[in-house]
Amino acid sequence: MDKITIGFEGERDAIAPLTWAQWRTWQGSRLKYRSFVYVQPLPQGKTLREVGDAVKWAYEEFESLRTIFPADADGEPYQRVSKKGLVDILIVKSEESAIETDIESITRQFRGERFDTTTDFGAVFAVVTSADDPTHLICAASHLAVDAHGLMALRRALDVYFSGEHVEPFTSQLQPIERARLEQSEKGQQKSARALAYWREVLERFPRDGETSRSAVMNSSALKAAAYVISKNHRVSTSAVYLASVAIIAGTLIGRSRISFLLPSSNRWTPEEQSFVGELVQFSPGVMESLGGAFGDVVRDASQASIRGYMSSHYDERALAGMLQDMDESRESRRAFDFTFNDLRGSTEPEDYSGLAGNLRDAMGQTQFEIREQLYRGQGRFLSVALDGAGAISIVIHDSHFEEMSARRILLAIEDLVVGVAMGEAEPIECPMDFAKNYLERSGVTP
Repeated sequence: MDKITIGFEGERDAIAPLTWAQWRTWQGSRLKYRSFVYVQPLPQGKTLREVGDAVKWAYEEFESLRTIFPADADGEPYQRVSKKGLVDILIVKSEESAIETDIESITRQFRGERFDTTTDFGAVFAVVTSADDPTHLICAASHLAVDAHGLMALRRALDVYFSGEHVEPFTSQLQPIERARLEQSEKGQQKSARALAYWREVLERFPRDGETSRSAVMNSSALKAAAYVISKNHRVSTSAVYLASVAIIAGTLIGRSRISFLLPSSNRWTPEEQSFVGELVQFSPGVMESLGGAFGDVVRDASQASIRGYMSSHYDERALAGMLQDMDESRESRRAFDFTFNDLRGSTEPEDYSGLAGNLRDAMGQTQFEIREQLYRGQGRFLSVALDGAGAISIVIHDSHFEEMSARRILLAIEDLVVGVAMGEAEPIECPMDFAKNYLERSGVTP
């Protein structure tokens, strides 16, 4: 396969400890490796040289792309940024009729390749051409250097660069090296200590259980529209609405009105962080206290609990691991949360579903299901729930608990609850746990 080689020269050589998020990812990579891949359509009229210039700019602008993760004499990983280097851009020559097939082929190839993060830079690129004109840029990035959010930040930056509207410097001065040094500072350590104190407060109550699981995905326009209506009525995010409904169903299945949960947090709340090309995701804990109340109380509690959790989602991962080990020394099993909730839709504004608001029951008839063997699975003891980029909701049930309860039935219960609240029905609004219990019992299985 043909290629072009580009040289880059950034501002500095530098080394630093791993950031807290990088450390978590580095630990996880020993259990499960994955890379991130995206495909970027190119504006018409660009040349291979211009594409090469864009990739060169990206390597020079974002230090995470030219970072490796070697180990010190004690075997501890750290990050090292190279000031200068050479990288290859693969050229995939295609015909107009075969572009999509060739893109799928190179994407599969990129996803199947494993970065050697001790020696390989954090990203590689390929460009697809048709009649010698570049049509698409494909990027694969090591998850140790660039998480999914960071890769999307890179994509946005390249879009702006290709448009010719970028202003140097494109990013803030904060790079992963600065992030690591900030975390090691007195201010960073104080922030970590506050977050760990909150973690301890939440974690002390919940044991761990359950290994095998089954899963399903539900795509429901009715659920999306109902969540949108409720979010507007209560002035909370749609994520809080989904979180509240999942907590109610989980609490009903488990049989209690207070329940713990775990949220992956993107930690991208400022424009500076949103443009940060690197790994920032950490987890945030929470407890729902008012499941036995009206739905309005539950959704407000969900919003407040998630905000509080997100505020405690930046901490020293090694310190957390040490704290958990100390807490579990005298226990037969590790602690875990009742369920994990992951909103993978990102920070984009929710789609406006107000046009369906008066026709939710009819829309429920169009709900689609798919049983899948592999879905996002968090650290929930009973359930793991996720919303994908298109707003479809998936659930993983841990079999040691709800042996006869299908994933499909639980997803339908979530849909019926949220639709009932959006339509102003008394029982789901005033007694949501009773509504959920009655709904699940009607399936012939007692929660």
